[in-house]
Amino acid sequence: MTIFSLKIISVFFLILLCAACNDSVKNEKQNGTNGDGDTLSTNKTNTFLFLTEWFDKVGVYKYDLSRKKYLPVWWHPRENVVMLVYKPVRHPAYFLTSDKIGTRGNFPSFSGLKLFNISQDLSEIKQIDDIGDGIQFTARWNDDDNLELIYTSNDLSIASYVNQYTRVYDHYGKLYDSAIKTFDIQKSGFPELVPPRNSTISPTGKFGISLKSDSLFLKTASNDSLEFITVLKHNLNKIKWSDDEEYLFISTLDLNNETVKTKNPETSELFIYSLTADSLIGVFGGAGVKNFFTLGDLLIFDDGFANNSVINIFDIKEKKIIDVIKPRDGCGLVYIPQL
Repeated sequence: MTIFSLKIISVFFLILLCAACNDSVKNEKQNGTNGDGDTLSTNKTNTFLFLTEWFDKVGVYKYDLSRKKYLPVWWHPRENVVMLVYKPVRHPAYFLTSDKIGTRGNFPSFSGLKLFNISQDLSEIKQIDDIGDGIQFTARWNDDDNLELIYTSNDLSIASYVNQYTRVYDHYGKLYDSAIKTFDIQKSGFPELVPPRNSTISPTGKFGISLKSDSLFLKTASNDSLEFITVLKHNLNKIKWSDDEEYLFISTLDLNNETVKTKNPETSELFIYSLTADSLIGVFGGAGVKNFFTLGDLLIFDDGFANNSVINIFDIKEKKIIDVIKPRDGCGLVYIPQL
């Protein structure tokens, strides 16, 4: 390839990146609906990160709650973001890109997996690890608020062996702990990735929840009574208590029920329960996964699948959705949900 050709290609990618910025500034109208970490706080932050697609590539974007506009934080014409791990306020963010995610034989697979770190002020973005190919992966915050990446890959020496890797990164993206476990799938079966951490007890131990069949109850430490909260249609997925113990957030998920074959799938639920009022103040069902986090008095959650996926912004005090992000190609808080 000649130097002249390389220059043309470089200019082309520069034009694409500039266009991404302009396209995001001129993004689709965000229709409002009438009518410290992942917990409620009094912070004044009015932006958050999410994922959406442009030119068939998923990138990381920042949404401004005041201006109701979003701008690209990171987008690349040859990379596709497959997971965002993010806590608003005083935390860096991480995201993973992959060349391809699909299936190989009877197992899921990924190729070309890379890990990136975004500084807290969004001023620096860098690749910190090159994972390569494997079978499954997930990432989460551990108890020390460091990133924990877990993934599995085939053992190169013995065909029936699968290796499960755990890598932990600090706030600066530095790898400071790692471990590996090997499983013989013929004897012990395929290893499961560690499920998300859920605490059924509130931070001070004052409250707890109990699941009996499909009914969810609130327990209070001061007495032995059970307060009925709701009936769950799907499997319990995530539980989150607010730091001030005024609210409880509960999501459910089932991506394998019969409704996924219909035009209106029923795959998830999200409940907002007021511990002070002993009542539900918000219930959302329907399609999607309902990934969520809180920012001040706002509950932010994704909803729907693929191009129909949106992000809802729910005002907890006013008990209503006050804004909806609707990019043309869908969006999500952790990934863009697909069926």
